[in-house]
Amino acid sequence: MGASTPRHHSSSLTLPRLVKKILTLSLYALVPLGLLHYLLRPTPVAVTSSISTSPLNGQNKQQQGVQTAASGAAARKQPVSEASPAPRCDYSEGEWVRNAAGPRYNGTSCGATIKDGQNCMAHGRPDTGYLHWRWQPRGCALPPFAPAEFLEQVRGRHVAFVGDSLARNQCESLVCLLGSEFPAELVLDGGEERKFRRWAFPSHDATVSVFWSPFLVNGTEKSSAPGGLGHNRLYFDQPDERWAAEVPGIDVVVLSFGQWFMHPAMYYDRGEVIGCHHCPEPNRTETSFFGVFRLAVKNALREVIARAGAGREKLAVVTTFSPGHFVGEWDSPDACARTEPYPPGEKELPYMEREMSLAEAEEVAAAADEAKARGSGVTVEALEVTRLADMRADGHPGPYMHAFPFGDGGGGEKKTERVPNDCVHWCLPGPIDTWNEILLQMVKRRHGSSLVRRRQSRIVVKVDHIQ
Repeated sequence: MGASTPRHHSSSLTLPRLVKKILTLSLYALVPLGLLHYLLRPTPVAVTSSISTSPLNGQNKQQQGVQTAASGAAARKQPVSEASPAPRCDYSEGEWVRNAAGPRYNGTSCGATIKDGQNCMAHGRPDTGYLHWRWQPRGCALPPFAPAEFLEQVRGRHVAFVGDSLARNQCESLVCLLGSEFPAELVLDGGEERKFRRWAFPSHDATVSVFWSPFLVNGTEKSSAPGGLGHNRLYFDQPDERWAAEVPGIDVVVLSFGQWFMHPAMYYDRGEVIGCHHCPEPNRTETSFFGVFRLAVKNALREVIARAGAGREKLAVVTTFSPGHFVGEWDSPDACARTEPYPPGEKELPYMEREMSLAEAEEVAAAADEAKARGSGVTVEALEVTRLADMRADGHPGPYMHAFPFGDGGGGEKKTERVPNDCVHWCLPGPIDTWNEILLQMVKRRHGSSLVRRRQSRIVVKVDHIQ
């Protein structure tokens, strides 16, 4: 009997321990199931305005303004839509297909935003076929630009374009697209050259800016150098503080540059000359600009990652090199007179454009790995437009960089006259609007990924609390 008491006492203690162990294991089994249910559950779809905003359809502008103000007021009351991340797609391969719908804005409705040299419609370009093409990626879809959707994604945030005049070109395209539904307020005017400008969208407390920085790193431009210097000077150990100092307050930064690297230049690092292009000084060895172009991308992305801090997550986008299409002499009336895109396979991507876009893609991948290794909140991606842009020789202002270059009718009456051409920038509206259609999908994917991470973080916190 003496042995029976301890056995009875032992069994009375084992049962509660067993029940507690079963309950604990059950909780651990339920947590993964809860996580799957939380992540896979349907998410609410954001309702966007159904107002037709194309300025080409003769819509009553006063009525549209009332509807826009109402939709803006409603948007201020709406929470950020927790939409799923946009699916990843290779937008660089595909073809241009005809589109009868036309652009969301025109040279009149957004004339105050568009730089004169890119306002092809107002300058009398007679053909309009270049306005009726859409990019169709291979194997996936690219939805039309949705202003309400973009602004909802960047509510309370700052989108900045940094680079040369192509960065400004893309920035003005975005402002015109957004302004087709929501009023934009110019809150910083960069003067005649429009090098530093900022717009506010009060409906969503969002900001869009452009920062002039043709090298991304610190540099002295030949046009602004004292004494009429005939070449650029680039300092690769010095960031361009005009934009880099603003990085902590920028949520989406789009870097776009490249054309200025073809000009004569001297390259410096820590006070020493490291190379030159079309060397303006005697006894200097010519340096390929591909290497310094790559170095500029690397240094700029490094600055973004280093200065992002521990605040909100950021998206850094590199818009790959946008090619020009000069044929023959720059002042020939036919320098870029094509009226339709090239079909797939007809035009091979030139060597220079291929090398520059490859350098950008490789540096973006390296910076993305660096940001991840450092635990940074910066996502780095490439907006690869080089191939699709190379197919659009029809989308440049050409001689219509000036108003009615062939006479008051703008119909090209004097075809033999020598006139300057712009075969580098893009008409607004025009092909560059597609760049921002892709940017919207990148912003959506980034925003959706952030939501998923926050959901996962909340569940991890719950699990830790249970333990």
